[in-house]
Amino acid sequence: MPKFDAKEYLPVEAYKEALQAFHLVSGAVLFEFAREPRSDRDTIIRNFIARTNTTARAVFALYRLGDYQDCWILFRCLLDRLFHLHDLAKRDEFEAFDAWSFLEQYNARNRVRSNPEFRGALESEMFAVRPEEKERAMRLSADPPQWRRPWAEDVAKDLKMGFLYRFGYDYASTHVHPMANDGWQDFYTITKLEPAPAFPDQRSALANTILVATMVVQEGLNASTLRWMALIYNCLDELRQLIGTGSTEYRSRLATLAAASKEGVRLSHGPGGEHGDGAA
Repeated sequence: MPKFDAKEYLPVEAYKEALQAFHLVSGAVLFEFAREPRSDRDTIIRNFIARTNTTARAVFALYRLGDYQDCWILFRCLLDRLFHLHDLAKRDEFEAFDAWSFLEQYNARNRVRSNPEFRGALESEMFAVRPEEKERAMRLSADPPQWRRPWAEDVAKDLKMGFLYRFGYDYASTHVHPMANDGWQDFYTITKLEPAPAFPDQRSALANTILVATMVVQEGLNASTLRWMALIYNCLDELRQLIGTGSTEYRSRLATLAAASKEGVRLSHGPGGEHGDGAA
């Protein structure tokens, strides 16, 4: 059930501690992906998780600056990543997504390179095109991938979590594009002029960020070709319990994960691999 009363939220320090825990859990997952070469599917999932880790930490950095509007913008990005990942897994379209992404990015660079006003781009590392990329782009252009981005509302409904769209994605979208009252709170934050209006508490951006970030990682674990130990799932679940009830049980689970990582315990196995006791 969504929370709307500021009294229901935890102190900022509790969310900061949870962020550090999430960073450690998702970091352990990333190192597990890095143990050996993986398929395109697993590579995309790995990178989605890495991007989620960075985005979550960026939300907290912006919160420290008092930049709450951009906190919500990045939160929307997290939801978008969750919706994309769920849809990719459901439709098994990772390869099509990879091809579509490559061609979109290649064409964007090529438009800059071919513009007479930006001749310097031809020598820029940012817009460089390798021979193998040009060859792949030519092949894909001859038979373009038919992948399309999913509609956020449709995916939220498929997850049976329509509130993620209504109270998350749709609300956060109001911060993405310019509005007439943009910068109102920023004005008082910068100038320190008094009396300042009573602006709403924004800790919900922190709580929701942790919540959705753990969902992205779990969606990625479920969609990967690896089979993961229950320990990872338990860590994610107990971080969500913190958001819902304030429980700090995740601390002891995190200590178990840290000890397992230090001892070199495998947190996953390939398809058909055997798990130890307590495996998912």
